[in-house]
Amino acid sequence: MPSALIRAEWVLPVEGPVVQGGGVLVQDGAIVAVGRERDLPPCDGVPVTDLGGAILIPGLVDAHCHLEWGLMGGLVPDAGFGDWLGAFIHRTAGVTPADREQAARWAALTALRRGTTTLADSGPSGFAAPAAGQAGLRAVVHMEIFGRDTGHDAREKVARHGEALLEAREQAGPRVRMGASPHSPYTVGPELWSEVLADPILGAAPLAAHVAESPDEVLLLDQQVGPLVEAITSVGRDPARWPGGGPGVVSRLEAAGALAPGLVAAHCVQVDEDDAALLAARDVRVAHCPHSNARLQCGDAPVEVLQALGVAVGLGTDSPASAGAYDLRDEARWAAEGVARRGGTPLAADMLAMATIGSATVLGMQGEVGSLVPGKRADMVAIRPFEGAPVEADPSLVALDPRSRIAASWVDGELVLGPDGPVLLDAGAIEADAAEARARIM
Repeated sequence: MPSALIRAEWVLPVEGPVVQGGGVLVQDGAIVAVGRERDLPPCDGVPVTDLGGAILIPGLVDAHCHLEWGLMGGLVPDAGFGDWLGAFIHRTAGVTPADREQAARWAALTALRRGTTTLADSGPSGFAAPAAGQAGLRAVVHMEIFGRDTGHDAREKVARHGEALLEAREQAGPRVRMGASPHSPYTVGPELWSEVLADPILGAAPLAAHVAESPDEVLLLDQQVGPLVEAITSVGRDPARWPGGGPGVVSRLEAAGALAPGLVAAHCVQVDEDDAALLAARDVRVAHCPHSNARLQCGDAPVEVLQALGVAVGLGTDSPASAGAYDLRDEARWAAEGVARRGGTPLAADMLAMATIGSATVLGMQGEVGSLVPGKRADMVAIRPFEGAPVEADPSLVALDPRSRIAASWVDGELVLGPDGPVLLDAGAIEADAAEARARIM
């Protein structure tokens, strides 16, 4: 017997046709059936949540974000990537672990309120794991590793990182998975990267990295010059060197054997067709972050080229330090602008798909989430259309419109965001703690 029926005027399965006047049957946290109510299996006596004229979509999936930097919005001026990173490093030098922990809790709350039900975080401390778990979110938390270590030092660093990952895994909730992130080719050398991939703990965990994000990164790896070199050396560190392959970032990673299957490569702006073919051949997936790319003058990611050559592409929000505030619908609108700028025709249904099943595929979770399909987990978001919205003409467009309001969210069929706000969190306490942390950071 199903345990719940979620009824709505519009149901957007993403993988399947739009359903008008339908609903989703849920049992034990999974989707049992999706369709018009008269076509659903018998559900007499099943508790019903009637959303009226709402639009029901799959929970949004954030393929790349940084919860620990959630309180940095507006504190680092926009600039070219290398100059911005130098300012970011200096601006965050005094941010304490306690402040990053509060930031992660506030960021998870913010993501929840904006329709995210699954997120992939990259951060130095793993604070996103308890933050996401307490909010009821599904998450993959990649703990970042940095350095040009070689030999014994690299193996020791990786071993310590593996121990920290296992410890964080014990504290994570049942919906949270722990992963690892060699931060980027300019902050992690090839030997340390290789040790990560070879480690029985880190190499078997979900992996993410920043890859080919900016022209400054290409300049650093190809010529060891430019503002990104200056940013790293200004804090007494040396940028990493990848002498094989080249020119460009992806070919250097390929020459070093660093393109591991399943790697989530964030940004991938500075790539060409040959790079895209390599990424596809190695089953490297891309988290597209158009808002951050634009603000940091990174360029325009060739999304259509990546997709045409078989690379899975999803959407990520990055962090308020370089973009918005964990709002995937906003990121979808930025992505649509990019499609138009590159001469394409942006379709709202495609943008919604990129923020749901696209991102789920990037994270290797397409069998669990990302669409409203029987057998998947019941992760759903209800959106209340704005007054006068032309829902019948394009429900996906209305769902992504900023005037439409996130009304409720479910993860595993459990209500985590309701009419009165977050169900599992004390939002007032989190906001008060975040305000204090923000005051300290400023």
